[in-house]
Amino acid sequence: MATLLSPFGGQAFAGDAQPPVVSDSPSQSPQDDDFKEKLPVVYISGSNELRPTADLFASMMSKRGFDVHPFMVWEPTRPETSPYVTVKGNSARIPEFIEKVKKETGSDKVDVVTYSQGGLVTRYWLKDFDGAKDVRTVVSLSGLIKGSPYQTQALEKGECPPASADALVPPGFKKNPTDACLEMAEGGEEVTRLNTPAEALPGIRYVNITTRQEYDAAPYQINLMDGPGDYQNVITQDLCPNDVVPHLGMTLLPSVQSLVASALDGGPLKMECSIPAPEGLPTVDSLVPPLTEAPQM
Repeated sequence: MATLLSPFGGQAFAGDAQPPVVSDSPSQSPQDDDFKEKLPVVYISGSNELRPTADLFASMMSKRGFDVHPFMVWEPTRPETSPYVTVKGNSARIPEFIEKVKKETGSDKVDVVTYSQGGLVTRYWLKDFDGAKDVRTVVSLSGLIKGSPYQTQALEKGECPPASADALVPPGFKKNPTDACLEMAEGGEEVTRLNTPAEALPGIRYVNITTRQEYDAAPYQINLMDGPGDYQNVITQDLCPNDVVPHLGMTLLPSVQSLVASALDGGPLKMECSIPAPEGLPTVDSLVPPLTEAPQM
């Protein structure tokens, strides 16, 4: 289940020390007055992500002026929260957390940043657990809008999770398929229902960010929205074609954080590139073709 990996690594790479090069998204209008007020931000973690990594993202975003409250999808002391066991079960935990944040901050609404499998956890919460009323903006980082082809492959082979992931399913929760498999599978009944009649819910602004260098949530197009709704799809290489943006560690890259910050501010979308892209020279993006389908398990 490659999409259930956690965001470790990627904290530093060639070009981090260089002065930032700011690249603008041409499709953006000036900042909307509706976004002048900063709301508390709830970060809904990646699946296997551990608390220190989520707290590091929150700390780094606080330096950009945001009050970030991490919600951990997986609580290691609670086996029922395993991302190999459930997706929607973790969605059901979010309302209590949101009420706590609203009470602590005095805010009626929150903005949300989410990552990887957390994107599905978030969207099931918004649709099935009355979460939409509490949210202004969702920034999704490779958030599996279309579901995961890895789970679809495993279901077609009759073993989901596959044997390679069996040890990661807590004792007492092993079955084939697990609820998580069914709730993640691209083209499956649950994801189809989630995305019908539209992927974007009315009343929420979405910014969907992904990278053409995706491997764990590939092909990258599964992380982007189609159809009606208030959303923008952003591919990092369109703004910073020389920046290496892998799935793992995506939340910890300063360049990606700058893009998230501009999205939370209501735009215009900007990304502080770590590596300049001189005009007329080949770029990493032009030299490394994206995956056109998910790798076979």
